[in-house]
Amino acid sequence: MDRRQALTALLGAGALALQPAMSHAAAGDWRQGLLLRDRFIHLKRPQSKEEIEVCYWRHGLGWDVKGYLAACHLMRDVKFDRQHQIDPVLLDTLYIMQHWLKAYGLPHEIQILSGYRTPEHNAKLEGAAKNSMHLQGRAADVHIPGMAPGVLSNMAKMIGIGGVGLYQDRGFIHVDTGPVRAWQSKKRKG
Repeated sequence: MDRRQALTALLGAGALALQPAMSHAAAGDWRQGLLLRDRFIHLKRPQSKEEIEVCYWRHGLGWDVKGYLAACHLMRDVKFDRQHQIDPVLLDTLYIMQHWLKAYGLPHEIQILSGYRTPEHNAKLEGAAKNSMHLQGRAADVHIPGMAPGVLSNMAKMIGIGGVGLYQDRGFIHVDTGPVRAWQSKKRKG
């Protein structure tokens, strides 16, 4: 099976080609400016000890299938070893976050704590939403060593792409491509 066949099997009927990344960023918007170039992202997955640096989009050419599939693989449900199509807008969100931090000389190593989740995995997690965006490949829980979760949360809200959850006591933020909204977890007892 070649890469294009693998992508079609993963996505089903060419859905990726029909979904423009970051479609809701306005023309002339600073976010849109960042997207007018090759999009490289560097991600780590602490649970599996994986790390990738890939180009998932090539300016003037479109999706880099190999890079996109590598990102989907890294963001799979590690516990159940199942992969799913990751929303390209979620990759763009992580790319913008990483690019912005790097441009200001701040720590920018994005660690993916949770990406796609199978329904079985999600059901076993305490406090996980039954209709979680993780089930659709539209959410990621991320940690950036050296960056306070509150600062990351504010930055993600500034980007204004979707949902941003602050899990201060657990050291990460949640970002998703749903409606723009924000929340903060309650402190865990213990």
